[in-house]
Amino acid sequence: MVYHLLCLTLKSKLQAILRHGNLLPALLFGLSACTTAPKVIVQQKVLSKPLVTISDPEHFRLWYQHLQSETPSAQLALCQIALTSAPSSAFHQLACGLTLLPHASNITERSQALRWYQTGLEVLVRSQLQQGKWQPRHRDFQLQLQLPTDESGLPFTRYTQVADLVFREPWIAPAAQNPQGVGLVMAAERAFNKQATDQNYPREGIFRAVTVLATHLHFDDQDQLQIQLTGYYLTDPKSVSFGKQSYPLQYDSATAYLLLLREARIDQAEWAALFDGNNSSYDYGIYSIAPLSGSKIPILMIHGLHSSPMIWLRLSHAIYADPELSAKYQIWHAFYPTGAPPFFNAMRLRAQVDELRARLQLQLAMPADLPMVLIGHSMGGIIAKTFIVEPEYRLWDQTFMRRPEQLPREHRDFMRYQDVFIFKPRPYVQSVFFLDTPHHGAEMAETWYSRLASAWIRLPSIFSDLNRRVFKNLSYDLVTPQMNRYLKNDGPTSVDVLSPQHPLLQEIAKLPYQKPVYSIVGSTSTPFCYNEKSCAQLNDSVVPFFSAHQSQAQEQIIVLSEHNSYQSPDAIAFILKKLREQM
Repeated sequence: MVYHLLCLTLKSKLQAILRHGNLLPALLFGLSACTTAPKVIVQQKVLSKPLVTISDPEHFRLWYQHLQSETPSAQLALCQIALTSAPSSAFHQLACGLTLLPHASNITERSQALRWYQTGLEVLVRSQLQQGKWQPRHRDFQLQLQLPTDESGLPFTRYTQVADLVFREPWIAPAAQNPQGVGLVMAAERAFNKQATDQNYPREGIFRAVTVLATHLHFDDQDQLQIQLTGYYLTDPKSVSFGKQSYPLQYDSATAYLLLLREARIDQAEWAALFDGNNSSYDYGIYSIAPLSGSKIPILMIHGLHSSPMIWLRLSHAIYADPELSAKYQIWHAFYPTGAPPFFNAMRLRAQVDELRARLQLQLAMPADLPMVLIGHSMGGIIAKTFIVEPEYRLWDQTFMRRPEQLPREHRDFMRYQDVFIFKPRPYVQSVFFLDTPHHGAEMAETWYSRLASAWIRLPSIFSDLNRRVFKNLSYDLVTPQMNRYLKNDGPTSVDVLSPQHPLLQEIAKLPYQKPVYSIVGSTSTPFCYNEKSCAQLNDSVVPFFSAHQSQAQEQIIVLSEHNSYQSPDAIAFILKKLREQM
């Protein structure tokens, strides 16, 4: 939060101070406690292109024709002979696998046919997929490509074989493959399209899971080998038939997301989103990592101050990597100008969610009552809270000395301004998770260096212009004394609102929740406390225990965290457990 903001803001100066041996200022600013969102380092194995040739094309053609003319038991014997004698090739393996998969009658035969098929397919794909592009022509054969389009009907332009990826992070691994499954898992991608179909997808591009199969092998009239490769764009596990036999398609919904993270640049906009909300290099809004769904439960993840959706890397990957959870839930990430006050951002985000859900009801037949889960970190938890409380006039009365109907107003601007203070809980919200959330503020927001940071924030014009237009026709004399200093000029920053003294922050903390909530509290020292005195000693370096603590929570846990519990294995395991219980 502010602490980490300060660290980043003054990092270069603090490093200079340290070089000159003056440790006191560095200790004041806590440079060593700065944390950032996790990063994914994805590398691709450097593999030599396999030599894929048919040493004697005519002999292979005659062998294959003979293979097709035999009974299944004879076919198995022919393949065993061919694949244990030299010379054999990936083509023999692929041909045997394709021939035997429809007839494999027991687990032993299926396993052997799958082994031959998968080995031959992998060699073929690695040979003919170069720098993400398919090379359909070869001296000895030709690929007939039947590749899928995405959910918008647009073709993918680049393919990456998941088996070739290497991840440095120990907690990341490609999904375990089904030993009885067929196909090669690919991460397919295309560029972002500025048309309306992509408005809720990341600007770095569209990344999807595709499984590639060899579905047919034959010789044409010129006796040239033709191999048909078919791609299946998958959003859930599926099966495919070879003859009368059904085989599950290999599937990995998580790795495509990791490739997106390799290209991600949204975190580069964190600085502008805080200090200059008008000039972000990345559009604000709601982003779906996977295809938008009309049936899967949305999980909306809301980051905090000077942050971005990149903080949700581990949690999002954990959900995608879990077959049960990824089949039930879809993940949405919010990105917003964090320098603006949270109540304003909450008003905009509620409207954006309502609009997106209404659009999905029309386009994808999403049920109006399809539930939704919210997860908020730090200030994002304050925003999430507004979805499940009903303040009626309590926030308004903290701000103005007259009710809205008693005030002169220009309709459109005043109604938008009114929505900041008066709103209804969203009936579609099923539950909310709070992570490191300063429900009662953070003392750090009152320090001189936080006030300095607040002074540097240039509020987004969509907020400051609205504030000025409203008060052009509305006297500041109508503002309550406790809120007067916050609303003058362009209005308050997010840092101002996170003060423990802020009237609206304290008022909303008193409101009862309309839906179940779960609380995750961070601690830099120990993940437990026994009484009020010991709990009061805990904090996550930004938010003290009793600011994050929620007596209304269905369940609360304490995890080791330096205001980054979104990375905590215990926090992630807790969230996954509760998501399963809500399925």
